[in-house]
This record gives sequence, structure tokens and C-alpha cells, in this order.
Amino acid sequence: MDIPGQPAPPNAKNALLIEGKATLRLVADYFEGRIDGRAFRTRFPHHRVISANPLVIEPEQGSFVYLQKFGAIVFWNCSDRVIATLHEELGDLSSLGTRVEGVRDHLTVHVGAAEERVGFSEVWLRDCTLDRLKIVSLALAQSVALEHFEVSVRGAMAKFEPVMAGLAHRGRLFLTHLEAMKIIGFTMEIRAAVLENLTLFDDPPETWESESLAHLDSDLFGQFDLAERLGAIQQKLAYLSDAAAKVIDLLTTRKSHRLEWIVIILIALEIVFFLAEKLPALLRH
Repeated sequence: MDIPGQPAPPNAKNALLIEGKATLRLVADYFEGRIDGRAFRTRFPHHRVISANPLVIEPEQGSFVYLQKFGAIVFWNCSDRVIATLHEELGDLSSLGTRVEGVRDHLTVHVGAAEERVGFSEVWLRDCTLDRLKIVSLALAQSVALEHFEVSVRGAMAKFEPVMAGLAHRGRLFLTHLEAMKIIGFTMEIRAAVLENLTLFDDPPETWESESLAHLDSDLFGQFDLAERLGAIQQKLAYLSDAAAKVIDLLTTRKSHRLEWIVIILIALEIVFFLAEKLPALLRH
């Protein structure tokens, strides 16, 4: 069902969005949280909708914005003013957090090429249809999302490195219980966020019925090293999960030993108090 006041998305997936030859600048940003496309359309009905799922809008003629639900947004040929405006509008969505600073990806798309190919930071397309826009945008959106996860995982690894170094070189856990639990909580939060989004790296549905689109998607997937980067993140997450489990075991053991010593000390104090009370009387006899 279309939202009142919103133009219905066109059904012609192969309709040309860009006529003739053109060179387009693509910019991808990442927001924490999830983008609710329906809420965005309701909140900002003035945008012309090209596609409802995933959401593609045309803020200005010849400029397009692709919004993925996992928090990535890709700008096609948009001015800095349009980009800033969309950032502000997305900031008004309750389901979405702040834009992740320092995480951004770029791509140049050449439309009107004799043959389609993918190069380093550049893509050549015969024409710019909605399906091609979606496939190129998804690859760039996945890349910027992975960049965010890579930064987050590096942060978790950095927090664990001194902990594991202390265990390796001194055989001791130089952390309070509260400090250790904060590090574990941060690590598990990052791991949950990454695992939640791993299913978003499946093949896009546009490739199921078109061999040329499947080739384009495969070339983009390889150019952005998405499989290798995703594999590296999964390996680091497995390490962090194992390290967190070991730290929890050490904390449990340390707490158990501490309780044992407390019991021993209490028994010793009870003996001392008993002797202090009874010994004088015994000596007098």
C-alpha cells in the first residue's frame, strides 16, 4: 500500500535513470541503528520515490539516494547540500542513531560504456537502470558497513590486547571485576551487531533472473573484497568470543579463591578471639 502523498514507485526496473553518457560520483555513509524506509517516507513525503524496497529516492533531478535498512546510505551524483540535508532528515528518525564519523566510501560510475566492467574505485555501465543502481549501491553499502564493523572489532581487539598480554607475560589478570565485565560487555555488543547483519550479504534478488546483473554483482563483490573482509571479521569475532569466555572463567576462579580465603581468615579470626577469651582462664589453672 502506498503512503498518501507519496508517488508510487515505477514498475519498470529497466527504465533508464540517466540518459546518455555521464560520470557520477557516489558517496556512502553509515548510521548506527536501522533505517525504517516506511517511517522515512511518512516523515518526508516530499521526496520522489523510485523504489520502495530497498528505498531509492530522487531528491533532485538526476540525483539519487539509496537507503539500506542496515544503516547504509549511498548518494548518487548528489551535491554537498543534498547530502547534508539527508543527514539531517535521517537524524530525525527514532530508529536510527548518529552517523558514524570517519566511515565513508567512494565510487565513480561511468554510464554509457561500450562494455560493463569493474575497476579500482570505478565502475563502467552500459546504462543506468534501477536494477543496476541497486546492485552497485548494495555493494558500496556493504563495503561501508564492513568498514564500520572493522573499526568496531579493532576497538574490541585493542581493549583485549593488554588483558591477554598480562596473562601471557605475568600469568595474572590485572583487571578489577568491573573493568573486565565492561570490556566483555563491549565485545559482546560488537559481536551481536556484526552477527545480526551477516545475512545482509546474500545475493541481491535482482541477480536471480539476469546473468549480466549476476556478473556485475560478482565483480563488485570481488573488487570490494567483501568475502575476505567478512571472513577476517568472523575470525576476529571467534577469537574475541573465546577470549571473553577465558576471562570470565578466570574471574569466576579468582572470585572463588577470594571467597575461600575469606572463609579461612574468618575461621582464623574466630580461633584467635576464642583463644584471647579463654587462654587467660586456662593459664590461671
